Amino acid sequence: LKGPLFSRLWAQSPSVFSKLVPVTGNLLEEGLVFHCAATVKFDEALRLSIEMNVLGTQRLIALCHMIRNLSVLVHVSTAYANCDKSSLFEQIYPPPVPPTKLFEAIDWMDDHMINAMTPFLLGNRPNTYTLTKALAEVQLAEDALQLPVIIVRPSIIGAMWRDPLPGWTDNINGPTGIFAACGKGVLTNMCGSNSSKADIIPVDIVSNLIIVAASYRLNLKCEKIPVVHCCSGTLNPIHWDHIVNFLQCFFREYPLDQCYRVPSTHFHSSRLLFLLNFYLKHMGPAYIIDFFCVLTGRKKKFTRMYGKVWRMVETLHYFTTRGWNFETNGLLEIWNSISDDDKQVFNFDVRQIDWDSYLFDYLMGIKRYILGENLEELPRARGNLIRLKMYSTLFSAIFWWSAIRLFARCVFLFLMIFFEFFVLPY
Repeated sequence: LKGPLFSRLWAQSPSVFSKLVPVTGNLLEEGLVFHCAATVKFDEALRLSIEMNVLGTQRLIALCHMIRNLSVLVHVSTAYANCDKSSLFEQIYPPPVPPTKLFEAIDWMDDHMINAMTPFLLGNRPNTYTLTKALAEVQLAEDALQLPVIIVRPSIIGAMWRDPLPGWTDNINGPTGIFAACGKGVLTNMCGSNSSKADIIPVDIVSNLIIVAASYRLNLKCEKIPVVHCCSGTLNPIHWDHIVNFLQCFFREYPLDQCYRVPSTHFHSSRLLFLLNFYLKHMGPAYIIDFFCVLTGRKKKFTRMYGKVWRMVETLHYFTTRGWNFETNGLLEIWNSISDDDKQVFNFDVRQIDWDSYLFDYLMGIKRYILGENLEELPRARGNLIRLKMYSTLFSAIFWWSAIRLFARCVFLFLMIFFEFFVLPY
């Protein structure tokens, strides 16, 4: 409650917090269950990912069967659970392997055997997260058909859009970490398709839909578990080239403190070109700087930092190089079913998002809530950026002058040898 998310309420009506009294909850007396818990680490080991995302769902279903007055169970999945398909409908897809068979296998297999088996289970999926979220949905279809369940599938969750704090975010997962790295000048190259959709969805839209979906499911009679995609790419698309251009314009006007180099972001459609740029511009200099740090007795940190950047870039590589078409009929149906007053309070209409305004708030939120910076220090940050540009220009001039001079000397030496051995003897 002391965090920035409630700062406006503290400023306007601090007395309301005295009304809050913690009480002991009894799950047997509650009627609403929101299942949001999961490991979202993309490269999580398969055993742990299954235990948390699939077995965790199975245990929750068993618990819900014990709740006498269960009104609704909202399960939060991901739109990329079946990302091995390019067009995705609001339905539960057959699993690559029955969850029960997988449970039996991990009981007797050691970690080495499970890790060896993982690539075959993943198939065309990029990671264990998407696989186990798909298996969790299948587990619901098998064990929770008698329960009032609804599945909400958000895409790439980003910072807050409107209320209560535009731009608020408290973690560096997904695009947030990439945006921060680009602003710091730590990351200047990524592999991706500029024309692909960046299916980012604000976190407040997701939370609003989850709440309304619970109410919607209360009055819905259906034989199959309803699935709702919470995505922006179909109704209000934004592409990666737009985001890249906005990042460059924003960080020139509102630079972050203590940048490592001048912020500049480029998407490479060629994997080879991306790797060449990444190692020449990032990993190579990092090893050189850390080498001199070791010589001078200082702690090396740049290779470790770029190791984290590499893992972050590789994690998102699958999603920046592809595009998906998500069905959103369920989202629109729920939106059209609520009153105008509820639409004001629980706004999840992605068609209303102005992406430039949202990205501005998003990047400001990174600056304020993730990096702890404020606009009072902006003049100093701009001064640092000007100096970085001067150093970068000077370094580039020295580098190219040296390269041209070396090339000219090599050409002159070649001509001297050529004339001495091939022309003058005749």
